Parts: sequence; C-alpha cells; structure tokens
Amino acid sequence: MPLLHPALLVAGTVPRPAPYLPAECLSDEPERLGLTALRRLASTLAAAPEVWRPVIRHHADRRWYTRLLLSASVEVWLIGWYPGQQTEVHDHGGALGALAVADGSVEEDQYDRRWRLTRVREHRGGATVGFGAAHIHRVANRGLTPATTIHAYSPPELPLRYGPSAGDATATAGIIGSQPTALIDPSRAETVAAGAAAR
Repeated sequence: MPLLHPALLVAGTVPRPAPYLPAECLSDEPERLGLTALRRLASTLAAAPEVWRPVIRHHADRRWYTRLLLSASVEVWLIGWYPGQQTEVHDHGGALGALAVADGSVEEDQYDRRWRLTRVREHRGGATVGFGAAHIHRVANRGLTPATTIHAYSPPELPLRYGPSAGDATATAGIIGSQPTALIDPSRAETVAAGAAAR
C-alpha cells in the first residue's frame, strides 16, 4: 500500500486516497511511470491549492520539504523555497522526473554529464516540466518572494549524485540524508514514519 501525506486523503471513517490520484501512482507493483504521467501528476497537485497550501512552509534559514506520496512506482515531494534558497547541483540517480510550480517562480540551472552549466530556465507559477534519467540540475529561488514546487520521480527513492564543489575537478557520488516525515497508510489508517530526502 502506498504511503500518503494526510493532505492527499479524503476524510471519512476509513481515509482513502483523493480521487484525482491515478491508480498507477497507488500501485504496490513497481512500474516506471513515463514523463507524461509524471508531468500530469505534478501539474494536477500543483493546481490543487487545497492540498498544498495548508501544508507548505517557507523558512528563511532552511529549505522546507515533505513527501506527499511514496508508492512502488512514484514519489512526490512538496518544497517551499524562500528567496535565495537553492539545491546543490545533482542528478536523480536515473529516475525520470517532473517539476511543477504551484506558486511563485524558480530557476533551473541545467548541466551536462561533465557537470558543466549549459542552460538556465525560469519556471513560473503554473509551469510544469519533465526531465529524463540523465538530467542534471540545480533548482533555485532567485526571486524576491517565496515559491512552492511539487516534484514527482519514478522509480522512487533512487540515491542522488551531487556535482563537484567549487574548485573540485572530480564529481563525487553521495547519498542524501534523511529526516522523518509523517505519511499515512490508508489501509491501516495510522501514521507511519518515512524517510525524507532533500529534493
């Protein structure tokens, strides 16, 4: 059974997944979702402020994030970006992905396989972009107001690799740390602690 953030559950005697979550995202069978399905999922959630607005936080001292969904085929993250915050340069370990801007705007620095900057793109509210298994990027809020994004990855929970730090000539692989996030298993209707990753 997939793990769902309480924001994705419909209230009732037994909580159940929101009706707009596709069955392929809730399957216990591992299946790689395609870019179209990932973009649609991220876009649908970004267009549902009743899901993310009560949950999202923006902190000046650190980037805030929580996992909304984890199944055998996909993981979905909600991220709050305060002005000036950014990720490290990273890939997604071979996963396909989609990024949807729910509010504000972010910039995406894209890199080649040698970790060299090749392009900078701005993604404004309402935009959704997908990326392939070899994609390397950094996401940043270089604006003056907070931003909110939703990210979907398939397959889920692959370790990220980070680019070399400034002045380092070699790229090193690293596995991200974890922080607890409360998710709900709708079949048991209880809170389950799940590892969260900086996305």
